[in-house]
Amino acid sequence: MPPNVLEGFAGTTKGSFFESPAWVDEKKAPGTTAQSKVYGSWSGVIRNYVTTGYFFYSPNLVWFVIALGTYILFPYDFKKAETWAVDWVALRLLVNMVVVYAYFGFWNVSLYVLGWGKRKFNADKNPTASRMFHNIWYSTMGVVQWTAWEVCFMHAYATGKLPYVSDAEVMSSPTEMAKFIGWCLFVPLWRDFHFYFAHRTLHLRFLYKYVHSLHHRNTDIEPFSGLCMHPIEHLYYFSCVGPSLYVHASPFMMMWNGIHLLISPAASHSGWEDHFQSDQFHYLHHVKFECNYGTSGPPLDKLFGTFRERLGKSTEYAGESKDMPEDAAAKTPVVKGNAPVVKGNAFLSGTLRLSDAIPTRMDETVFNSLYLAVFAAFGLAAVGHGQFAAKPYEMAFLLGFGPPLIGLLVLFAFGDKKSPLWPFHKEPIFGALGFHTVIAFFMVILPVYHFGTTVLAPKGEAPYFKIFDPVHA
Repeated sequence: MPPNVLEGFAGTTKGSFFESPAWVDEKKAPGTTAQSKVYGSWSGVIRNYVTTGYFFYSPNLVWFVIALGTYILFPYDFKKAETWAVDWVALRLLVNMVVVYAYFGFWNVSLYVLGWGKRKFNADKNPTASRMFHNIWYSTMGVVQWTAWEVCFMHAYATGKLPYVSDAEVMSSPTEMAKFIGWCLFVPLWRDFHFYFAHRTLHLRFLYKYVHSLHHRNTDIEPFSGLCMHPIEHLYYFSCVGPSLYVHASPFMMMWNGIHLLISPAASHSGWEDHFQSDQFHYLHHVKFECNYGTSGPPLDKLFGTFRERLGKSTEYAGESKDMPEDAAAKTPVVKGNAPVVKGNAFLSGTLRLSDAIPTRMDETVFNSLYLAVFAAFGLAAVGHGQFAAKPYEMAFLLGFGPPLIGLLVLFAFGDKKSPLWPFHKEPIFGALGFHTVIAFFMVILPVYHFGTTVLAPKGEAPYFKIFDPVHA
């Protein structure tokens, strides 16, 4: 066997899950090696796609094995899924909980308890118990919401609202097996592009202020911060499974995409440099905010001028943001009157608490009350409550398009001082902003609406039939 043929296999470095990436200069402080050498080359990315290196020589292989094992050990029971019942829904929730907390827990314990990592990006900070409870609470909400997506897909498959390729059909011919393998390879590619456009959209003021800002409470990130999101962010994050609404494929494609969405944020949000899936690229996004919206795969940030290569002063960033300090919290309290006041972002000091889940401003309260009403109405419609089920397209519209419309409405009603398009307000409508908006509409928001119509509309009226298979509608 040629030397080093296994180097990088399954995302390892030197055969280990606890080594810095090969491009990191360990003589420099963590996070200060310029990432330019491994980011920015479309030719390198395309070559990686063609050779399938992105799948076998990356964490994607580990996540795929976890998804395949879950599918085999806990198969979908479509007979039970024909009718709603607590037992089969609870089983899917339990399976997802075990997968997520086993995986996230491994990274938390190995890095923060056992000390298997040696190069923390910010060695002065560690997550407090209160911050952990906060992040675990929102991560749990993410698992619950993904389970809702999954069981709705299962019910749609079971009742004929959405066709699928059975496991027996997959194994029936080389052609079907080739299709299956093709879709397995497609999921990680789709994830990279979907994440960029979904994430950039969530940074628009009318969604950032009420939704994505919750995820950014964690500036010095830890594993459970990866899935710590507002439920509306979870909604658009999970819209990545949209392709399963439009293609005739195995239900495993939906599960594989979902497992990828659930567990891939753990190690990438670890806060450490020396391990499997170490992600300086995304760590910089949490520290600097207006940079690195995508992943370290396709160089979309390089293309649009929002790439930042390292901690400290950047020589490559071309966006609007001013350079910000890594830690905005004051080192010592500033005395104001008789009470000490800590300047800067309190979340940076590790004081994040579960009580921070409770809105403290009226505009936050209004936004959250309205989105909760939308979720409740859709849930009642999905289980057949007559008043809501009778209006499937209206319910689907509220689910897919309601959150940005509510965000804009609340923003204007309470007189926010910034542009609703901030921080992209200087980009031309007929240019970068318009391009990103159109792509995000079709890739991120429309699939949520189509998910709603697939679940709620009568059999034969799902977008799959109307768009791709009208003969069998």
